[in-house]
Amino acid sequence: MATSDLSIPRPPAAESNVQSLFAMVVETIVSVFQGVAFWASIPLPLVIAGTLASNVVAAQPLLVSGLVVLNIVCAIFGHNYSPSA
Repeated sequence: MATSDLSIPRPPAAESNVQSLFAMVVETIVSVFQGVAFWASIPLPLVIAGTLASNVVAAQPLLVSGLVVLNIVCAIFGHNYSPSA
C-alpha cells in the first residue's frame, strides 16, 4: 500500500500568477499615492502663502507648520511621479 501525501503543491504557474497580480496591485497603489502626493504639492505653497498673508500664522502656528511639513512630504513622495506613465 502506498501512502499518499495529503498536501498538494500548487503548480508554479499559479504561484507566479498570484505574485504578478500582487506586484501589479502594489505598483498601482504606489502609483496612485505618488500621483496624489505630486498633485497635492502643487497647490500647497499657494495655501501656505494664503495663510501667511491672512495672518493665520499668528492664531494657529501649528496649522501652518503642518501645511509646510505636508508640502515637504508630498514633494518627497511625489517627485518620481510621471503623469504620462
